[in-house]
Amino acid sequence: MLNSAPSQMHLKSTASWEEADDQSVYSNLQALIKLRYQLKQRKLNHQQQLLASNMGNHHATRKGRGMTFSEVRQYQPGDDIRHIDWRVTARTQKVHTKVFVEEHERPTFLVCEQTPALFFGSQKRLKTTQVLNIASILAWCSLNQNERVGGISFNSQQNLFISPKRSQKSVLALLLQSIQLQQQLNQPGSAQSHYWPKTLQQLSKTAKPGAKVFLIGDMFQMLDSGYQSLRSLQRHLDIVAIHVVDTLEKELPELGWLSITRAFGDNPLRLDSFRQKTRQQYAQNYQQTWLKHKAELNKLQIPLVEINSQQNPIQQLLEKRLIV
Repeated sequence: MLNSAPSQMHLKSTASWEEADDQSVYSNLQALIKLRYQLKQRKLNHQQQLLASNMGNHHATRKGRGMTFSEVRQYQPGDDIRHIDWRVTARTQKVHTKVFVEEHERPTFLVCEQTPALFFGSQKRLKTTQVLNIASILAWCSLNQNERVGGISFNSQQNLFISPKRSQKSVLALLLQSIQLQQQLNQPGSAQSHYWPKTLQQLSKTAKPGAKVFLIGDMFQMLDSGYQSLRSLQRHLDIVAIHVVDTLEKELPELGWLSITRAFGDNPLRLDSFRQKTRQQYAQNYQQTWLKHKAELNKLQIPLVEINSQQNPIQQLLEKRLIV
C-alpha cells in the first residue's frame, strides 16, 4: 500500500519519454506571448463562482477590495465606530473618524513555482512549462480587463517579485524572470517543505487587500506551515490554488518494475506495475491525497483546481471556468 502520492518521479525502465510538441524542455517567451492573441475576448472568472462550482452552493465570504485612507473628520451618526481616530478625538475632545475610499481596482498576483519537483514530464511538456503557460494565460486575461498584473516566481534558490502594473511590460518581466529561474533547473529533485511557506510570507508583504491571487504549482507540497500562512492571507485576498499534475502521477503504466522517487525524501519506491492491484492502489492513493488537500483548502474557502500538464492549458482553464 502506498503511503503518499509521489509529486515528482523518475521511471527507470527501457521506455523513455520525449517532448512531443516542444523543441526545448524550457519555456519559450515568444510562445507565451503568442497565447495573448488566442485570448482577446477572454477574462478572469470571479472567485465566488469558482467557490460555488468547486465546493457546492456555499456562501463565500466577500473579501475586502482594499481601503485607501482619505481624511479625518468629525464623527457623524452612522459612521463605523471601528474607524474612530482616538488620538484626534483625545486632542480635540470631539469624536473624529477616519474616512476611507474603497479601491475598485483589484490587481492580479501570479505565484509561479519553478522548483526541481516540477522539473518532470511524461509526454509533451514538463510541469514547470505548464505552470508558465497557465500564468501567461491568466496574465493576458487580466490585462484584457485593464487590471494590474504582477507576481512572484520562485525556485529552490530564490524568490523574485514583480510589482503589479497595468502594462504588457510587467507581464513580460514576470514571465522572463520565471523562465530565468526555470533555466536554473537541470534535473528533477525532491520537494522541500519550506518552499511554499517562504513564498507565502513574501506574498503577505506585497499583496494589497482585495487582490486576486493565483497559486500555480504542486499544491501537494503545501504542508501544515503553508496552510497556516494561507489561513491569514485568505482573510483579505481572493486566492485560487491551481494544482499542476502529470498523468503519470495519477495512473501507473504497465512497464514492469519501476523505481519512483517520492515528493519528500530520497529513498526510491519499487513497484511492480504489471500487478493490477498495485496500479489500483497507486491511483487510489493520488485520489485520497487530492481529496485531503481539497478539503483543507475548502475550509479556507479557497478553490483548488487541477490542471494536467500534458493537455491544452487554455481549454482546461475554460473547462474549469478560471477564464470565461
